[in-house]
Amino acid sequence: MEDEILQLSDVTVHFPVKMSLAQRLFSQKSVVHAVDRVSFSLRSGEIMGLVGESGCGKTTVGKTSVRLIEPTSGRIFFAGHDITHTRGEQLRRLRKKMQIVFQDPHASLNPAMTIGEAILHPLSIHRLELGSLELGRDTFEQWAVKKVLSTMTEVGLTPAKHLYYKYPGDLSGGQKQRAVIARAIITEPKLLVVDEGVSMLDMSVRAKILQLMLDLKRRHGLTYLFITHDLATAKFICDRIAIMYLGRIVEIGLARKIYADPKHPYTKALLQAIPIPDPDKRHNKVLPRGEVPDAVHPPAGCRFHPRCPAVLATCGWEGRDFVDFLDEHLSDPNRAGDDESILGPIEGWRADGLVATLKANPVNVEKVVERVKAVLAEAPIAMTQAIESVSGRNRTVTVRFRSPDQLLQTNVQDRLVECLLYQ
Repeated sequence: MEDEILQLSDVTVHFPVKMSLAQRLFSQKSVVHAVDRVSFSLRSGEIMGLVGESGCGKTTVGKTSVRLIEPTSGRIFFAGHDITHTRGEQLRRLRKKMQIVFQDPHASLNPAMTIGEAILHPLSIHRLELGSLELGRDTFEQWAVKKVLSTMTEVGLTPAKHLYYKYPGDLSGGQKQRAVIARAIITEPKLLVVDEGVSMLDMSVRAKILQLMLDLKRRHGLTYLFITHDLATAKFICDRIAIMYLGRIVEIGLARKIYADPKHPYTKALLQAIPIPDPDKRHNKVLPRGEVPDAVHPPAGCRFHPRCPAVLATCGWEGRDFVDFLDEHLSDPNRAGDDESILGPIEGWRADGLVATLKANPVNVEKVVERVKAVLAEAPIAMTQAIESVSGRNRTVTVRFRSPDQLLQTNVQDRLVECLLYQ
């Protein structure tokens, strides 16, 4: 159990943003910060869950782990070997040992191939690594078909001989997922990345597929990286879980301890979002406000701080946080009053790092500074504490924030938490 089969060290994955020729000439190069400096290790025989909202980078981490996506930086180790830059034939041989089950089983299967052909296909690709190269063509096909039928029976695709010649369109969602799992385990891998493996299935089928995965793990000694947005599923199947938010892992530890006593405010929010059937056990929930920020321009410091109910003054406030708050203020007719005539339209404000500015011409600078301070009296206390100064000079109003504290992963009760509350 203590042997590490997979290790990610400061893995970063950025995707370039598509831009027109004019944008490329006059704008800075932009990237989507899909994954930023993610580190974790996965022990042999373990099921580790990667949990978070849609768009947080879970799938990118899973695909990068098995080298379907090239990391921008960082290192990936598999069974003690650095595979970060493995390519060509060496990477193809590695595929036999680590496989992936995708979210949509229907899209994962070639509609022109029968189920039997789809499951047999990996055996043909990895014939050399499977030690069957010396077999003649007829002998290999007989051996492969026999292995496919045995694997189909093992995953519950029965009667195997009948379903072998069926096409994906002839199967139900649960049967297609079993076929995808059979195709993934046919080469006897050590690591299986399961990307939302049950999210597209009916509730009546999910439990059976999860139980199948547990049975296969015990039978074949598999190790799972289990990606899901469903906390209930992760609690059922995972030994450890890592909570992701906007490309970062914010908390990682034993599943039972995280569910019993979550530490990071985002983890608490995720658990509080789970519906409670018993009305007598319901309580007031403290849920995040707003929406997930843009991954092209992620927040400074802690990426959860714009939505965090426990935010501190040192969490990473910046100029755009003030502009966003001012936008909310001006959009509320009950609070805004004549503020827009004094502060100008929100489009006039510019945010650059820790600073927000307004060219006050021809508006009176002193009057704008006075009104900004009045508006900030309604802002979250942490935001007002983070402001270093509000000043007016050369017909420009400037709101400047203090530099945030360095955010580190801290060991808290046998888990790692990335939050200034524990530093």
